[in-house]
Amino acid sequence: MLLTDRDILVCIFQRGAADGLNALVPYGDTDYYSQRSTINVPAADVLDLDGFFGLHPALTPIKPIYDAGDLALVHATGIPHGSRSHFSAQGLVERGVDDKAGPTTGWLGRHMSISTPASSSAFRMVSISGNVAVSLLGADEPLAISNLNEFGFDQDIIDSGYPAVLADLYRSSVPFQGPAQAALAALDELGAANLDAILPENGALYPATVLGNKLLQAGQLIKSNLPVEVICLDSDGWDHHENLPNYINQSLTELAESLGAFYTDMGSRMQSVSVLVHTEFGRRVAQNASLGTDHGTGSLAYLLGGGVNGGQVVSNWPGLAPANLEMGEDLKITTDLRTVLAELLSKRLEGADLNTVFPGFSGPYSAGVFSN
Repeated sequence: MLLTDRDILVCIFQRGAADGLNALVPYGDTDYYSQRSTINVPAADVLDLDGFFGLHPALTPIKPIYDAGDLALVHATGIPHGSRSHFSAQGLVERGVDDKAGPTTGWLGRHMSISTPASSSAFRMVSISGNVAVSLLGADEPLAISNLNEFGFDQDIIDSGYPAVLADLYRSSVPFQGPAQAALAALDELGAANLDAILPENGALYPATVLGNKLLQAGQLIKSNLPVEVICLDSDGWDHHENLPNYINQSLTELAESLGAFYTDMGSRMQSVSVLVHTEFGRRVAQNASLGTDHGTGSLAYLLGGGVNGGQVVSNWPGLAPANLEMGEDLKITTDLRTVLAELLSKRLEGADLNTVFPGFSGPYSAGVFSN
């Protein structure tokens, strides 16, 4: 059972700038095919959604989620930061700002720092990663754990009494007291949770991939007695400058199989879980000489779970004719990603102060993605 009436947020960042045009194909826009004469997804192969947009066939595992009304897709979205640098753009998106002059903390960190904690658990915020997600910077002691099943002391160290020595040491005012106490508390909580005994449910089969393993761990956390509120994780390998049809098929297959397994595993719990999948920027509309796509602007975001107005593509579609493109070459952003994030916070999480979380952003604060 979930220990809070607010949603648990699972935030997945597609590192490398995911190509939204071959994931959610605007097959009703003829300019898509003229711009991508060799690397397009044929109209006969797409999984039709509404007569204009269709999913790449590799996303077949999430089509039933869309049909069930638990998946919404936001196309031509992003934050208009103007950067084509992965490092810079990822930082700006995770900070929730459109220029470098904004706050250095993350949008989620700002929200979590002012919202009322559901508990004092060390597992309130977790990055299943070697580093705390930039989006969580500014929050109080978020955890970063690469692999939950390997987080802890070896038995011989436990038997030596060393953990007790560390606990005594960090009760005093010493450098890194806060992070050390949080880590020691997390060790105790994780040990009591016994995650190894928490198995996938409802016939869910996670793929044996990096993302599949991360979402398996996210599912274990949610089903445990740990009152987790936010889980951040990465999906790597989306920088498809060459051979896009082959590489995006692999990436989308991993994404869809992982999301499909997580959704199945959660079962009725999914009504209290929100999943956000997004990226730092999109790709250029026209294919390049290597049968790939170069860095662009607008892209695609996925929203799954509780309260989602699913079964819809949310998009003020700008069109792909050359005259309609950003800088003459990119998909325009017509829905600011911060609009989606603001709606997520205000409708599914606790006590959102949107002026603090997104300083300088004047809205709109809803795109109709969530019902309540």
